[in-house]
Amino acid sequence: MLALAPSVGYVHEPFNPRFSAGRFDRYFTVVTRENEARYAPELERALTFRYELGTRLRRRRRPKDVARTLRDFARVQSLRLRHPRPLMKDPIALLSAEWLEQRFGMDVVVLIRHPAAFAASLKRLGWKHSFATFFDEEGRLPGVVAPFEDEVREQARQPGEIVAQAALLWRLLYNAVDGYRERHPDWVFLRHEDASLDPVATYEGLYERLGLELTAPAQETIQRASASDNPAEPATPHAVELDSAASLGRWREDLTAGEVERLRERTRDVWPRFYSEAEW
Repeated sequence: MLALAPSVGYVHEPFNPRFSAGRFDRYFTVVTRENEARYAPELERALTFRYELGTRLRRRRRPKDVARTLRDFARVQSLRLRHPRPLMKDPIALLSAEWLEQRFGMDVVVLIRHPAAFAASLKRLGWKHSFATFFDEEGRLPGVVAPFEDEVREQARQPGEIVAQAALLWRLLYNAVDGYRERHPDWVFLRHEDASLDPVATYEGLYERLGLELTAPAQETIQRASASDNPAEPATPHAVELDSAASLGRWREDLTAGEVERLRERTRDVWPRFYSEAEW
């Protein structure tokens, strides 16, 4: 929705191993000044709309991935001609947010999501996480993950069921977000639930905060994508046109009462910093 601004060009998840040109080979890579030499060049190319077509095609195996790569190349080429302001959307880059701001001067917007909604999404999509990817070649954890070292090692050694994985992943991600809020009061921190209740006003505020032009067509698209006559559940995993307000409680249908209770207890050390008891 932010990329609807005429001066903006959308950069899709460069940290995602599925879309990376090669350097990002694990999920939730933590980039710092110590290891930036490995990752910065690929990001610089992505943020200046220089698409490494040959490198990416050599990494693709499935026909649909090849087709997507060719489609992305054509899109990026057209964007490059007008030198837009890059908008990088990438939840997998969360743990590198401070480095991204320092290295590229990014304006950071952090979206906060309820632990049950987060877990329900992972369960619905069948997405699991290998916690072994947090360790470097010497078996060390990055500082931002270190507070959960014992649990991360245990999950890496003996993976739990998907809700247990979601609980630990949510805790370490949003413990990091809480630290960001203390250190970076100039960043934008936005709860998904608040945005869903009033998406039009939310985006008006974001456009103004980020210095973007909110055109009439953009306003209409935002309104249409979140209108009450849209379905409350997505027809596909990546559908973006939903009844935003009605979709908020969907996690209560996707999780059992027992799963919700386990999540609430397992994430209790972090969620009260963002949510109240009443929001469970």
